[in-house]
This record gives sequence, structure tokens and C-alpha cells, in this order.
Amino acid sequence: MIRREQAAVGVITLLFCASFVFPFSHSSLAFDRPAESSVDVIESLKHHIDREPYQPPPTLDNEVEVVVPINGGTIPSAHSENYSGSFVLNHRSTENGQRYAHGSMAMSDVRPFLKSSHADRIRITDPTTAGDGRIASGVSEIAAERLHQRGLTGENVTVGIIDSDFRPSHPAVASQVRGYATIDPNGDGKHGTAVASVIADTAPNATLQLAAVGTTTTAEEYAAAVKWLQRSGADIIVDAGSYYAHPGNRTSNLTRIAQQAASETVFITSVGNHAERYWSGNRSTDSWVSFRNDTQINPLNNGEPLSGSVRLTLRWDSWPTTETNYDLYLLRAQPGTDAVVAQATGHDGRPFEHLQTTVPEGQYYVSIRSESDTATMDRLELFANQELQYRSRGGRAAPATARGVIAVGAVDNGAVKSFSARGADVVAPDLVAIDGITVEDGTSFSTPYVAGTAALVLAANPGATPTEVRTTLFLTAEDVGANGIDERSGYGMVNATRAIDSQSNEK
Repeated sequence: MIRREQAAVGVITLLFCASFVFPFSHSSLAFDRPAESSVDVIESLKHHIDREPYQPPPTLDNEVEVVVPINGGTIPSAHSENYSGSFVLNHRSTENGQRYAHGSMAMSDVRPFLKSSHADRIRITDPTTAGDGRIASGVSEIAAERLHQRGLTGENVTVGIIDSDFRPSHPAVASQVRGYATIDPNGDGKHGTAVASVIADTAPNATLQLAAVGTTTTAEEYAAAVKWLQRSGADIIVDAGSYYAHPGNRTSNLTRIAQQAASETVFITSVGNHAERYWSGNRSTDSWVSFRNDTQINPLNNGEPLSGSVRLTLRWDSWPTTETNYDLYLLRAQPGTDAVVAQATGHDGRPFEHLQTTVPEGQYYVSIRSESDTATMDRLELFANQELQYRSRGGRAAPATARGVIAVGAVDNGAVKSFSARGADVVAPDLVAIDGITVEDGTSFSTPYVAGTAALVLAANPGATPTEVRTTLFLTAEDVGANGIDERSGYGMVNATRAIDSQSNEK
């Protein structure tokens, strides 16, 4: 039980980073904390400061031909406060009542053009042909390289990708991008570009349509992205993200959107990275939530020191809005009184809290507090990007909870990765090879291998239905881990060559 003895509150400020003292006695913690000297702190800061200068990812300046919708009678401007690029208008056209502007611009101007003009989508009719020459090693692990040697590379198949944002001019993907829509872009584009690069490596002649929905996505924005991809001719839709600000069951609107799309299009997503980073439970009568028995703290990294990024998400029942509120705290264990280093205490009516921060090396834990004195039976779910000492089975989030959607886990050398959440249908490597972009391991980058394999299946059998594609991927996967179908690896690791050869044997 956490002791709530009266303690002084203070502020420690170090190079613009503040940690607020919180009334938790360190003697209540279940792990030891060695004292940290000022030398340790300075060395930790030097580690973060003395890094290599930032180098932006590469980009292509090749000229491409584009088509841009004209909305409200306004032709997208080639010059604005935020954009002075190379768009040149050639002519206009009308199709089904929609007016379009046809022109050309440098591929590197596509993204800034959409961010600064009245347009929200663009079609690329004459793409660049350059590439970065790098192929992710997972392509050979799933036996797709053999199919490339046989001339099967995903021709005439369109893959639609949903992500926070993209860098469509990156050499790894530029030659395959035919469309880019900005529903609500507010990311840096690295994650989406890395996902797209794996699809491009696995199915190097497939067409890519990119839909940017930002890091906070409403069901309406998600529906708009799916609809645009379907109208753009997507045979496959890929969303390698997880949406924790939506209900975790099949009642959410986002889940229903994905489920409907999966009945018409092959829909592939990640199972998530929370096998050891997820906890669920109910609030006790105390205002502080107990994670196990009377333990009201949940140490990160199993109580061992950690540093770097910490992301925590808490959600509870009563969607879509609730008067019940829970506060989420990240604390650092230290001699004397522990310190709150980050907190999420605001309440916008949704049963959801999120915090993200970067921490120096130390021991950290999570606590959850209810603002209500009345006991409830709310089911709480905590997601973290670090291992939790007290954790639960599960951890999937929309759209992986939708029926008909293929949920993909991560595998390495025949073993499912420890973070890969339970409930995967198939698994794949999570290896990425792309210049100028560094990403963490995760099921996000296993997902595009399965999408690329699905593109190869459709290229070999254009008439295959979504159900037939799913069945082919499942029944030809290589068994890994426990014998047979299991909750960690599903049917096993996807195998592109076996998937194609099985279709040939059926003909």
C-alpha cells in the first residue's frame, strides 16, 4: 500500500526540465534506488546533447505530373506564405462534376504544397523512377525475393496506406506513389514512410496511395481516409497503427469502419506492441488504483533503470463520454520523496488520458488516481512503451479488434518478439532498411511485409476475394513458436512463395 504521509512539495529545475515532488514515500517502493550524483546527471545530459547533427531524410527533386482537385472554384496556388515551390498549371478538366487542375512540380514539393494550399489530395500521373537501392532483409526471410526473381513484383495492384503522415518524395517510395491525401496530417512522416518502404521492398511494382490522418484521429477522419483509398482503387488497405483513444472492443466507430472495409478490401493492421506493456483491471474502493493486491504503483522496465522516451495511455469504460475521471502519473523513485516527472490530469469528457515525455536514466513507476470518491466498476486499461512489472494478457487496440482484419505480430529468428501482443493472425519480421529514417522495432513494420505479400498474391490471382487472400496467407504460413495455431503467432510467419505456389497448385 502506498503511504500518504504529509510531505513537502518542491520543484527541482535542471536545464529547463522540471520534476515536481509528489507525496509518495520511497520506502513504499518494491525496488532499490541508488543515489544519483550530480556527475551522473551531467554525464546523462551530455549523452543527449553531444549527438550527431540532425540530417534530414533524403528527397527526390525529379519533376512529376500531378492532378489536383479544385475546391470552391479556387485553383491551388503555386505561391503562398508557406510555399513558393514549383507547381506549374498546364490545363483544367472536369470529371463527374469535380474540377481538376493538371500540372507539374518537383516530387519534393508535393508534401509542402498540400500543407499550404487549399487542396487536400493529389494524384501523381507520371512518377519518378529513382529509388534508394536498399532492400529490407525481411523480404528474403518471408521468401518474397524468390518471387521477384520469377518476375512477380506486385504489378497492377494498388496498396493504400493509412498513417499519421508520409514523406512521398523519399527515394525509397517515390517511384511507387500515385496519390497522397492529407486528411489531418500532423506527424513528421517518418513512421508512415518506413511502413511504405517495406511494402515497396516486398512488392516493388505495386502502386501506393498514401492517406495521412495525423496522430489524433477521429472516426470521421478515419472514414474519410478509408473512403478516399477505396475510391483511389486500393486493393489492399494497410494501417500499421493502433488507436488507443477509441474503445478496445468492437463497439467503436473506428472498428466498425475497418470491419466494413475488410469485407470489401484486404485490410491489414498491426496487433500492437503491448504483450508485456499492458495492464487491465478494476478500480478498488481506494482513490488510488491497485495494480495487484494492494500495490498501487506499477514499475516500468521491471524496476530497472531506464532512460529515453516514455509513453503512457490510460482508457476506461463509459465511451464516448463520461463524468468519471482518472489521472495518470509518471514518478521517479529517489531518496526521500519521489518526484512526479509527468502527469495527465486534464479531462475533456472522454475516458482517456495520455502522456509522453523523455526522461534521464533512473527508476520510474506509474500510478493512477480517481478524482471521484465514489467507487466504480470501471475497467481500466494501461498501455506503455516500456515493460510493466504488473501486466495483463491482451493489449490489442482498434483496428486490430475488427472482424475480417488481418492482425500482424512480430517475429525474429523463429521466435515471436516479447512485445508482440496476443491475438495475431500471422507474424512477420519487423526489419526496415531506409536512408535517413530511424524507427524503433515494432509490429508496425511487420504489417507491411504481410501487405506486400498480399499484393503479390493479388498480382498472381487478380480475381481473388479478400476472404480468399486471407485464407491463402493463413494456410501457407510457417508454424513458429508453439505447435499449431496459437495466440502469440497465429497461423505462423507469412511465406510469400508458399502463398503463390499454393494458388498454382489449385489451378
